[in-house]
Amino acid sequence: MGFRWILLPLVLSQGFLLGVLAQNVPAQERTVRNLEDQLSQAKALEEQSQKRIRLLNQELARLSTRVENLLKEKARLEGEIARLEKERAALSRQIAQLKEEIGQTEGRIAKLERDLGSLKERLQALMRSLHRERAGRYLPLLRAQSFTDLAVRARWVGYISERDAELVRTLQATLKALREERERLGLLLADLTAKEKALGQTQRALEGQKGELEATLASLRQEAQGKRALLRDALTERQRLQAQLAALQARVLAERQRLLELKRQEEERRRREEERRRQEAERRQAATPPSPRQASVVVPPPPLPATVGRLAFPVPGGRILVPYGQEGPFQVIQGPAPGSPVQAAADGYVAGVLYLPNLGYTVMLVHTETLSTVYTNLQEPLVQEGQRVQKGQLLGYTGGGLLIRPEEVEFRVAVRLGGETRFVDPSAYY
Repeated sequence: MGFRWILLPLVLSQGFLLGVLAQNVPAQERTVRNLEDQLSQAKALEEQSQKRIRLLNQELARLSTRVENLLKEKARLEGEIARLEKERAALSRQIAQLKEEIGQTEGRIAKLERDLGSLKERLQALMRSLHRERAGRYLPLLRAQSFTDLAVRARWVGYISERDAELVRTLQATLKALREERERLGLLLADLTAKEKALGQTQRALEGQKGELEATLASLRQEAQGKRALLRDALTERQRLQAQLAALQARVLAERQRLLELKRQEEERRRREEERRRQEAERRQAATPPSPRQASVVVPPPPLPATVGRLAFPVPGGRILVPYGQEGPFQVIQGPAPGSPVQAAADGYVAGVLYLPNLGYTVMLVHTETLSTVYTNLQEPLVQEGQRVQKGQLLGYTGGGLLIRPEEVEFRVAVRLGGETRFVDPSAYY
């Protein structure tokens, strides 16, 4: 409510009539700011999408590298398994050949054992015969016709016995050699069998590693497939965000153009209004010369509320350049230099902030239900609407408008008398 009762006399005073005509400019500026905020958010989302896509591409590259390395390891294992299979096949052939040789040796040993048994039987039969006929052996010799015949018969009997004994010894030696060969072949067979078993264990271990690699590869391929699906979704989302971003950029550009056009129209209305007011003032001055009593529009100011006390001078180090009532219901205060600081005259809150290009920013403070102050020709203010301020707090700097010198500020004090709001001479409250 405090802002409403001070706003009505403001818009009726000099320099504020254009605020009504340009009421669409702040709304358009808010629209542009909102769109720019949306644009910033869209850019942030698009950057997040780009970051996510980069991370997904890095993950896919990492997975591809791992899959490639695992495929190389799988190929190495398959080559090692193939080599072991060849070695096992060669060992199997050697084992089969050894078994065949062992079989042949066993056959030869069995034959020799049979021959040796037969010879042993023959020798045993001969020995028994010789034992039985020990005495009878000499009878044939005695019946020999001559000594020569006797010698020949005895020689042949000894030769036959010696040959049989030599044959037995030969067979025994051969049998011993064959048994040694069988033992050697058995040891070689056991060694080859152990090697073949070890190769089989190694091959099974490698095949187990190969199975683990294949399971890991399947898992990595499934993970890569999921990452690619996420990447497709991220790319689709980025395209949507880019389209939204382009639409927002186009809309922001259009709204900025519209704002510039509104400001141009406002400036044109301001110029026409200033020209009209100047011409009207010239006509009034030409028609009725001003009298001392008419030159003053001073309303006797009521006393300030006790809670407010004296007002602080709005521009520290400044001076009153144009007194109240000479150009309108305000004081023109000149600061030490362009961009002079402007401070709050008393404690209160910011009831409104208004911007007009020719007048700069206007800040309106409400101190009590019956007292308000207005500061015109500020650069972008350092306070916001609704903010609490303290006496002497910096509001901004002079030099925001085009029609007021950059070191000056227009200062107004508004009081509420009954149901009417009036501007009064600020000098009464310093």
